[in-house]
Amino acid sequence: MLLFASYVSAREYADTAIWQGMNLKIDIATPVLELARSKAQLMSYDIALNVRLKNRFYPTLELGYGQGITSAAGGKFRGLGGYGRVGLDLSVLKKARKNNMLLVGVRLGTAVQGCDITDVRVWDTYWQKYTKRNYEHMVRADVWGEVVAGVQVQVYKSFHMGWYVRLKLLFTRKDDGTLNAWYIPGFGYRQDTNFGLNYYLGWKF
Repeated sequence: MLLFASYVSAREYADTAIWQGMNLKIDIATPVLELARSKAQLMSYDIALNVRLKNRFYPTLELGYGQGITSAAGGKFRGLGGYGRVGLDLSVLKKARKNNMLLVGVRLGTAVQGCDITDVRVWDTYWQKYTKRNYEHMVRADVWGEVVAGVQVQVYKSFHMGWYVRLKLLFTRKDDGTLNAWYIPGFGYRQDTNFGLNYYLGWKF
């Protein structure tokens, strides 16, 4: 009986068409969480598009825009730019006939931003005192990897909702001193690892 069930399951999977449509998703959690956390110092917007293959594999492209502003005793930072993530999700449920799925996946992300770091206090060895310097119109590029897990639930016909949790690992860790970006669009605060949460509204077509 077990062998027969396995055969039927394999036969159903083999008979499933490769192309099963596409999903477009808009993240509504990140702008709200950043606004509440940073009092408008951080703001980013994120959309995602994935392709549904064999009801199980989901090649994914995510695009977004972010900006970060801060001011402290050591200087001021202002950066804004775009980011993108590409990767693959796998539905771990055996039967994903509809839009009810438990997903795990990986991402490779990159961000390019223009940023200004101003009023930086630098010790002048000649004058033996601190002076202020400005580093303006810089272009920064960063790369990171992600492990993601999420849930997608069909609400009505082609409309669905879902969330992702993300563990992010920064690859571009070279220390450039004061020239490091305080904030990286799509990644968050500049540190070796970060966590993220997305809540998506999506449409299947």
